[in-house]
Amino acid sequence: MKKHCLAASVAAVTGVACVPAHAQSSVTLYGVIDTNIEFLNHAGANGGSLVRENSGGLSNSRFGFRGVEDLGGGNHAFFVLEAGINSNDGTNATAGTLFNRTAAVGLSNAFGSLSAGLQYTAMYDVLERYDPMGYAPQYTWFPTTGSSDDLAYKARLNNSVKYVGHFGGLTTIADYSFGGDAASFQSSAAYGGGLEYDIGGFSAALAYDYRNGAINSTGLWSKTRNWSASFRDDVNGALSVMGGYEHYLLNPTKGATVSAALWFGGVRYLFAPVFRLTAATYYQSNKTHNVSNAWMGVLSADYLLSKRTDLYATVAYAAATRYANGSYTPVGVTDETAFASNQTGVTLGIRHRF
Repeated sequence: MKKHCLAASVAAVTGVACVPAHAQSSVTLYGVIDTNIEFLNHAGANGGSLVRENSGGLSNSRFGFRGVEDLGGGNHAFFVLEAGINSNDGTNATAGTLFNRTAAVGLSNAFGSLSAGLQYTAMYDVLERYDPMGYAPQYTWFPTTGSSDDLAYKARLNNSVKYVGHFGGLTTIADYSFGGDAASFQSSAAYGGGLEYDIGGFSAALAYDYRNGAINSTGLWSKTRNWSASFRDDVNGALSVMGGYEHYLLNPTKGATVSAALWFGGVRYLFAPVFRLTAATYYQSNKTHNVSNAWMGVLSADYLLSKRTDLYATVAYAAATRYANGSYTPVGVTDETAFASNQTGVTLGIRHRF
């Protein structure tokens, strides 16, 4: 059957191929604006308290463009461009970079999707469903903690290729990031993977993340590994229980191996269609790192004004254990610099999705 292009004459001049009539495409603008007022104690070297306005309480403020083109035969082309913003002052979340959250293009069909660009890692994708606070900026200890900012897995990878496949209840994710270093193919490279199996309301997942540092003058590079195991049980339409374990291991080019573990768990309960309460706990055990063990508890209430707008209140308390001599590593409810063995954070905010 002969197909006609509406702009055939233009295509003949420009050399642009004629698109089949059945092909369809769409571009969607979306985003989240989340702003709050936060109170923190022990927020300065003098032990003082802080009251401030923040961007991002339950979600990071952002906007993005998502496009899909139907190529026919169950095949699609897609792209995602997403920029983080600071809703309290209008600046970019990352100075000098516009689409700092995602910039990817790819193809998808029944066998999965394959994409390239700046993308979330497999570990980040997997753990998002199992963190009770869902990566809320206020407050969770993923991917960093208030006592050890460096004990973190990579949230995103530049120069990456990523595969995602859904096969019944099984989801598979794999990623690879090119280091781009002529001195060594392995220098600054990274890769990871994740498996998730969902049986009705119960799901379990495993994830792995491996990163190489940049090669040094001796021809060596550091190696960072993270792996996690987690579960989630949506008991009924109101109650969800979730938790898991994440392990961090760093092999530096010099010095001792660093090892740490993070245990996490929590519950979410929907008291009414418009009101949800979340309770979460995080415990970090530092096995070989020269910092205290630390614990944080969080309680968060979320009230829906509509399908797109909600009000929330969150309170968190973090504390570090002390060494035998009474010393300790400062701990905070966020990944910012802390100045005491404990900290309390309280935030009240509003979030709107579009």
